[in-house]
Order: sequence, then structure tokens, then C-alpha cells
Amino acid sequence: MKLVRWTQFTWDLAKLPAVDISLDSHFAIRQANQDEHKVVHKTICSAFALDMDWSDTLKLMQGRLDSGIERIFQQKQQIDCLVITHGARVIGASALDTDPDAEIHLLSGPAILSEYRNRGLGSKLLYRSLQTLQKAGLSQARGVIKNNVLAAKYVYPKFNSVSASCEFTPQREEQEK
Repeated sequence: MKLVRWTQFTWDLAKLPAVDISLDSHFAIRQANQDEHKVVHKTICSAFALDMDWSDTLKLMQGRLDSGIERIFQQKQQIDCLVITHGARVIGASALDTDPDAEIHLLSGPAILSEYRNRGLGSKLLYRSLQTLQKAGLSQARGVIKNNVLAAKYVYPKFNSVSASCEFTPQREEQEK
């Protein structure tokens, strides 16, 4: 099996810069609804599966993604997940963990369907995710991503993040069951 190198990005949420994340009128970012569980899961998994940089690693990450998404949609009140829509269609999602002690707060990161990439939507969804974590009372947010993916170069470094190589076991949650 090929060695996968990971980078942890950390944001000091007290120093989150003020950024205009206005969207074209056809797009919206909002909190996911309880009845969107399946479409969010499908959107996140499709975004990873159709990305050549992630497709070889998806099997490693599937258990963590599945259990993280399942956990946030089992919450009775607020769902810790943002979606980005184009009209009524969910075209991206960002599953979050608002526990300050969580290893990773950006469970999925901003996952955008391939046909909607390269429009700045991932950056805008990341920023709103960081704002959501800040509003939940976190002082710091963490996300882990493969070194060689485009988001590690162009999305995650934004908004005053600090990065460092890290040891990461993507299938950890699946193994704990």
C-alpha cells in the first residue's frame, strides 16, 4: 500500500479575518436539515470518489466519514453540517465536530461536487465552517488533509491557517467500533 502523507491545518478562530464570502444569487450556504442526511452523505462521498487525488484513499477514509456523518445527524437539535446549494440541489457539504477536544473539527472538510469546483465555493464553505465552529465556542479549529491534493495547496492555507505534517490514521473510528 502506498504511503499517504497528511497535513494538519489549524486556525486560531480569535484571529479569523473578516472576509466577504458573497455568493452568486444561484448559490447559498446554510445549515443542513435533518431530512438531508442521505443527500449530504452521498454528496460528500461523491466529491471524494470523483476526485482523482482522493479516490485511492477513499477506502481508508470511508469508515471515518460514515461514522462522523451518522453522528452529526443523530443530534436532536442543531446539525453540525453546512451545505452549499445551487438552487434546490445540494452540491457540497462540510460536516463539523464542535467538540473542542476533537482530533478533527472539519470531519469532511469542504466537499464540493466535481462539476462545481474551481469557482471559489470550497473556500467560501471552509470560511463559513470556521465561522460556525467559532460561534460554537471553539477557540481553535483543526482539519487534516492529504498533502498532494489541490485543497491542501489552495483552500486550507487560507484564513491564517498554520500547517504541519502529522501522523493520521483515517480508519481509526471504524476500528474502535
